[in-house]
Amino acid sequence: MLERFSHSSIQTYKKCPAKFKFRYIDKIHKKDEGIEAFLGKRIHESIEYLYERVKSGFRPPLDEILKVHKSLWKEKWHRRIAIFYDHKSPRDYFSLGEECIARYYRNHYPFKDNVISNEHEIVFLLDDDPAYKIKGIIDRIDHDGNGNWKIHDYKTGKRALTQKAADKDTQLALYQIGLMNELEHVNSIILIWHFLQHGIQVISSRTESNLSDVSRKTKKEIDNIRGQIKNGGKFEPKPMILCNWCYYWEECPAQSISNPYFRN
Repeated sequence: MLERFSHSSIQTYKKCPAKFKFRYIDKIHKKDEGIEAFLGKRIHESIEYLYERVKSGFRPPLDEILKVHKSLWKEKWHRRIAIFYDHKSPRDYFSLGEECIARYYRNHYPFKDNVISNEHEIVFLLDDDPAYKIKGIIDRIDHDGNGNWKIHDYKTGKRALTQKAADKDTQLALYQIGLMNELEHVNSIILIWHFLQHGIQVISSRTESNLSDVSRKTKKEIDNIRGQIKNGGKFEPKPMILCNWCYYWEECPAQSISNPYFRN
């Protein structure tokens, strides 16, 4: 039985139970990844580098951050990265990464936020119940020294959340629950999404009632998944356009060939 869940694993189950089984139950791991995921990782790493420098008392120039981005791209590029659009090349995505980083740098310079942690891992229990252990990684945490905290999340995809959608989002709400379990003094916590392709940010907050609802719904979703496992239920695939970005074609009963976008 699975002992630990994450927002990502729960969302994977909701989108495609078969993919959830391959990844989290069968633990099939592959090197394959889509170019968008690869790009997102490199941008996250570059911004993490930026704020680690800021935490150390330095304010690195933009050129330094772009050099880090270029170095990471070259170092971690591999042959099993899929590009799904014929009119785009790896260079197009690399340049998009540069644009996102440069835009973020200009919008947030001179980086006066009091950064406490980057890529902060949290493991916590919902309602102090050991049956519901959650893991997450917070992109960045700020603190003003007076009990007021900020949770930042960098999004590199094309779509930006509306305010209404952000106010209902569960990912950062779960992160808030986890962070509150670690902290002794909290006056406030605000949630901030940075949509890097758009150069905008969306800010939201949660009440105690909101967080209780998130905890209750998450526990219910976990119970549903565990019930499926315990009762030997089938984890059926859900064919959709997102299948083109999936690297479990060889395992999936809904597919008859290997994913043509991933080439040896």
